[in-house]
Amino acid sequence: MTENEGHSANPLVTVVITTYDRPEFLQKAVDTVTAQRYDPIELIVVDDHSPTPADDVLNDRDPDFERFEIHRHAENQGANAARNTGIEVASGEYIAFLDDDDRWDPEKIATQVNAFQDSGPEVGVVYTGRKVVDDDGGVTRVWAPDQPDGDMTKALLCRNVVGTQSSVMVRSDIAKETPFDETIPRWADLEWYVAASTKCEFAAVDEPLVIYDRRAHNRISDDYEVLEESYELFIEKYRDLAASYGPLFERKMLAWSAYRVGNASLNARYYDMARRYFFRALALYPFEPTFLIYAATTVGGRTTHRISQHIKRILPHRLVPIS
Repeated sequence: MTENEGHSANPLVTVVITTYDRPEFLQKAVDTVTAQRYDPIELIVVDDHSPTPADDVLNDRDPDFERFEIHRHAENQGANAARNTGIEVASGEYIAFLDDDDRWDPEKIATQVNAFQDSGPEVGVVYTGRKVVDDDGGVTRVWAPDQPDGDMTKALLCRNVVGTQSSVMVRSDIAKETPFDETIPRWADLEWYVAASTKCEFAAVDEPLVIYDRRAHNRISDDYEVLEESYELFIEKYRDLAASYGPLFERKMLAWSAYRVGNASLNARYYDMARRYFFRALALYPFEPTFLIYAATTVGGRTTHRISQHIKRILPHRLVPIS
């Protein structure tokens, strides 16, 4: 970390790294925080009861942070509980989340702090874009941050316009009064964004400052057995909020929720399940062309899956959710 003249003028930023059983990625995650061109930082690593404790992985490290602590859960509780542990012990003015299999551009924290300082007090979350890298480290896709016009809550009830949690920095007061819902195993990021959006405004940084490695992402979001459970829990929690915008918007929210199940099922090659949820989305809200396209391309199963992958690459970003 570089020396920063006027150090005392900079707010303390807490970085929360959540980790489970990926020691090689954990080391790289700590390195990406060490490389940040910002002071002061405190680093909180939350080990969700990994078989190889994070203490053992990082025992020879003496990172130059204001504070560096490792908190280990006595039993595995899931990513949401790990993030909540990090929030509870954080003492920074801002909190930045980092999944252990993501990396950051060295300017990420400094850029987001500057965005907060340039914004009004109503802004409680600042998020960035991201770039996806392949097996050789080459950039295969860049996601620009999406800052919808109008009501952020309304946008988030339909689509994850923010992206990965690793792109987010949040004011500590907002984080501490908005815990992650530990009952929802999927869509944790989106669920938290909706909750936070009811308490503050969001601001976007128009730069891809998060590096997303597809090779590494075998996280809980890849457990398709809990997909339908999370779908039901998300709808139960937010259907009334969606209905407050009117009956047509309620149907739109329900349709996008069904679409997310269909899209995840398609990626896992669960073609029957994908087809069922895409057609459910289309029946609920036939005005969205994405639903029609994906419903049509699942009719042929494996063969039309390839067509849908091609369509996903050429469709405008705004039509396809990031999550």
